Amino acid sequence: MRLNTLYVVLALGVALVSANDNLRSRRSVTPDYHDYSKLCENQPDAYMCADCKTMILCVKGQAFTRHCIEDHYCSVRPEFGGGVCYPDEPKACKCEKANSFRVDHYDPQKFFVCKAVGSAPLTYTCPDGMVFDVASAQCHTSGGMPPCVEPGTFANPANCSEYYSCIGLRHGWLQSSFQCNSGLMYNQDKKACENPCLYQFVCQQEGRYPDLLNQQNYFQCYMLGGKLRQLRYSCPESYRWDEISMGVGQCVEDHEHVSTGAFGNCHIPDDFCPGT
Repeated sequence: MRLNTLYVVLALGVALVSANDNLRSRRSVTPDYHDYSKLCENQPDAYMCADCKTMILCVKGQAFTRHCIEDHYCSVRPEFGGGVCYPDEPKACKCEKANSFRVDHYDPQKFFVCKAVGSAPLTYTCPDGMVFDVASAQCHTSGGMPPCVEPGTFANPANCSEYYSCIGLRHGWLQSSFQCNSGLMYNQDKKACENPCLYQFVCQQEGRYPDLLNQQNYFQCYMLGGKLRQLRYSCPESYRWDEISMGVGQCVEDHEHVSTGAFGNCHIPDDFCPGT
């Protein structure tokens, strides 16, 4: 028996492979206990596609991975009983447009860059909890929340009744989303869901006063027909209202500070609170 011959025993049988065969490591399957183990929990014995270049063999709930060789992609084909590394298929995994991004056909957390038509895709992975958005060519959170850039808990500006927390990991962020009860919105200052109408401004005397819901806005109170009236104004973009004294203030530059109020950058409709 030649010394440079190895016997590799797999769940599917016994394969005799030469140690000098450079394709051995690319064609064999290797156990993977972490990345894809959950995919095999509900399919203990199956062939699956983890992404465009990775086929999974599930044996008794344990995941074995196989990286597809060049010009081969993981394709789900009934005649093979599931996923198989197949030449030039599926087309969704190939570069069909130059200078473009494509989301991985099987895993939205992964995406690939195409330099030219027919070129080898350059694969990348978004941080955990994020998926790739082709339109913006950026990684976004799968729940539609803004991406994490610093640790803490923040209101979702697109929906004031939602908020999310960001915890920094060694690589990327762990993001969790939450929902306030009906009629409540997340107060970033107090770190709690509150009724924003409690912060509704009502003029008490003439002057200009800050809007507690948005630091870019201010109220102007004036007498008309023997009654106090109020109007809300906004400072220019990148400016915020700075109160100098009771009823007196001015718009000041705010380039380094995002103008937010108790409810962050949330958009609260003008008619949200009764009587507004």
